[in-house]
Amino acid sequence: MKRKADKNLDASEGKDLTEGMDRSLRDKLDGLYRAYDASFLHLDPLEIVRRFRDPADAEVAAFISAALSIGRVDLFRPAIEKVLGFMHPRPSAFVLSFDPVKQARVLDGFVYRFFRSTDLALLFWRMNRILCGSGSLQSFFLKGHDPEAQHIGSALSSFVQRIRSIAVHPGLKSFRGAGTRAFLADPADGSACKRLNLFLRWMVRKDHLDLGIWTGVRPDQLVMPVDTHIARIGRMLGLTGIQSPGWGMALEITNSLRRFDPADPVKYDFALCTIGKTNACPSGPDSSVCRLCPLDGYCVL
Repeated sequence: MKRKADKNLDASEGKDLTEGMDRSLRDKLDGLYRAYDASFLHLDPLEIVRRFRDPADAEVAAFISAALSIGRVDLFRPAIEKVLGFMHPRPSAFVLSFDPVKQARVLDGFVYRFFRSTDLALLFWRMNRILCGSGSLQSFFLKGHDPEAQHIGSALSSFVQRIRSIAVHPGLKSFRGAGTRAFLADPADGSACKRLNLFLRWMVRKDHLDLGIWTGVRPDQLVMPVDTHIARIGRMLGLTGIQSPGWGMALEITNSLRRFDPADPVKYDFALCTIGKTNACPSGPDSSVCRLCPLDGYCVL
């Protein structure tokens, strides 16, 4: 009986220790969420999206900005600025009146990574069909959304598949659109869907950063946008044991963060991503850098 009691005591102590560690990390992450405020937006495409006051324009600008958010911010920000310059001053009006034959030529010569002018033309056409048929990207998304679902995985898959199925304008039939296909990734295929989850975060959450112009999806249904920074820091904090970024890692990191804020687990994305972008968290153990890292003492690796 004494041995059994000891075992129970050990289990209780282990549970208390785990809960204490969770509280400590939660407090640290909540502090970082508050600290990494709008003054850090110059490191993020969201700063560009926030210029648009009309929700219809912000939604379209956000979708384009998310599509082009590939690689380093100092490289993709000029690309976003250039494309939104084509659409000035009303991105939503530009999309609604988009003529694939006439206006596709305006985009000629645009190149950013694997995105080409042909990708933009295909994306604008598909958005045109969505806005003309559904009124907004939100309305189109909600057609595949279950309000009772734990997360937006199935809705996102439906969203992507329905966009992919939009008939291509005859004037665009010869366009390959490899960049557009990469953006419209499907979680059902195992993709982390980083850029689409980033777009959804901007649209659904409402705080000092995110716009919160979509009201039909709850913040607790969002999934973490996993890029190289989130994947690495997520492993270092013990938020995931999965090594390769993908939908499984995105869900595991999100579920881990639910322990700290069940109603809004993705709120930590901007802070953690900014820590990675500013190289505050080194890619490997380095005593000279780690002691200055805002997450020092919380790594499990």
